[in-house]
Amino acid sequence: MTNPILVMVFVAFCVFNLTAQDMMNARQITFNPAREGFPTWSPDGKYIVYQYTDMADTLGKNGLWKIALGDTSAEQIFKGVAEHPKWSPDGRYIVFDADTGQSTKMIPAEGGDPITFLPDTIHINKGGLPCWSPDGSQIAFKDHEYYLCIFDIETEKTTRVFREEGMLLLPGCWSVDGKYVLAALMDRESRKSTIWKISSDGKERKQITGHHENIYRYLALSPDGSLLVYAAKEGRYLGFFVMFAEGGSSLPFAVTPEGHNEAPIWSPDGKQIAFSSSRGWNVDIWIMDVDIEQIKENLRAINN
Repeated sequence: MTNPILVMVFVAFCVFNLTAQDMMNARQITFNPAREGFPTWSPDGKYIVYQYTDMADTLGKNGLWKIALGDTSAEQIFKGVAEHPKWSPDGRYIVFDADTGQSTKMIPAEGGDPITFLPDTIHINKGGLPCWSPDGSQIAFKDHEYYLCIFDIETEKTTRVFREEGMLLLPGCWSVDGKYVLAALMDRESRKSTIWKISSDGKERKQITGHHENIYRYLALSPDGSLLVYAAKEGRYLGFFVMFAEGGSSLPFAVTPEGHNEAPIWSPDGKQIAFSSSRGWNVDIWIMDVDIEQIKENLRAINN
């Protein structure tokens, strides 16, 4: 018979180990006095694009910026209010929320004029949270009525595939096989949240987490599709939790007492996670090293 006290001690060690890993290996890569957040990796892992937001913006710096890993200077590739950028799998485009969250557009990855691709019949409010399918043929997003919508790049057709009455839907990412979209659903009344896996045609749905008092946000699958990282409020601040993508118990992954950790995104090789954090009294882009196999071992210990 397993000793429950020993199990609790082991799990506590795992939790500490993961949090300590973040504290030791996380490094800040942007340092400007503005909100720099929502990083997205280039498919080759050499660059990160992120949003820059300054309420005053007297210097015209608001927009999307690109920085090379290991460099200290960034290049502005889009000027204007922009949020939630996501790099296309082929590296050619970046989709993002524009116009203070009232539209979703894309630009060439090297920069240029924004491309309006959604029809006028589609309305966005508070951001569509767009995300590319793994093959780059589709973009998932939410519309103003919190429908999960799928835009087909080839046909230029937009389809509303799923909506749950009384729930706020926040799309996060696609499954690696391109068959499902992972999304957080929050009950408008209870404010409790769950994470669901929804087929791209909306016909299949599977809940992969139980109810949580705090909003699940910023879902990110590891490149091999085995692990899911998400942000949820722990005490005063948002922190990261990690779990197996198919469900089960989660572990605190990057929970810091001095600020929010948000918008995690795995590097293409799965060895790093870029994210935004307010731990330095400002919102900046950080990168931390991760060991997927060690995380899996720790998760197996609490799920078996």
